[in-house]
Amino acid sequence: MSCEIRRHRRREFLAQSAASVALASIGLAANTSGVFAAETSGDGGEHRILALRLLTAAPLDEMRDYYCKTLGMTLARETESELEIRAGQTQITFARADSAAGAPFYHFAFNIPENKIKAAHDWQADRGPLIPTPIYMQDRNFPKTVRHFRNWNAHSVFFWDPAGNIVEYIGRHTLKNAAKGPFTPADIHYASEIAFIADDVPAMAESIEQHFGLPQYLQGSAAFRAIGDEHGLLLVFKRGRTSGAAIKNPKKYDVFPVEATIRSEKSMEIGDFPYAINRASQRRRGPL
Repeated sequence: MSCEIRRHRRREFLAQSAASVALASIGLAANTSGVFAAETSGDGGEHRILALRLLTAAPLDEMRDYYCKTLGMTLARETESELEIRAGQTQITFARADSAAGAPFYHFAFNIPENKIKAAHDWQADRGPLIPTPIYMQDRNFPKTVRHFRNWNAHSVFFWDPAGNIVEYIGRHTLKNAAKGPFTPADIHYASEIAFIADDVPAMAESIEQHFGLPQYLQGSAAFRAIGDEHGLLLVFKRGRTSGAAIKNPKKYDVFPVEATIRSEKSMEIGDFPYAINRASQRRRGPL
């Protein structure tokens, strides 16, 4: 994507973001009417990421069928240019990308009960291929396509959606959210991670941390930072970072527009990047 196209798209994105109407109430979650309503996270805490708005070059009917029929999520709204789904307590909007946008892809994760990672693995494997796990991240007590984040005390399953997004179910053992029974779509609690791509990871991460008063999650690096806690992490990846060491032809992360609505009293636009992090607000319609 050329710098000129990126600057133009950023101006459009931020101009439309400014049209959002903020609600006075903070500590809210999205409902299917597009307005936020109070809810709990299902694991004793307050989830941070209330809504995401992302571009997609995949046909919206394919995305609808995948998320709503294959994964069992709820269809909230559908137009010719947008698709809104309900992923647990997070609302995700996929907006149709124009040809100049290329093939946008993102990384986001969903918290699930910490004791159901094996069940989630088997359930998802029945619905499509899983992303391979590097040998050094495997756990002999789990299938080889389960990823063990030892320093995070978590296990994950990664897979692709029709747009090439890298989607993750993560069981965080620090959360007391174990549940009985088999894995079902009801065990997808909420989006707990969204990645932003940067050229200077520490600089972008520190600006987000300072603006929102959020801590760095464990120890980061020059190529990766996580901001927040187990109930919601804003990730910052280095541009050009590959999407997985165990993948035969991994993609390289690049900059695409992201709008995240989080539980906060503040909003933020990030430098020259097409990123907006908003406080709880009404749903915004229209292209990114």
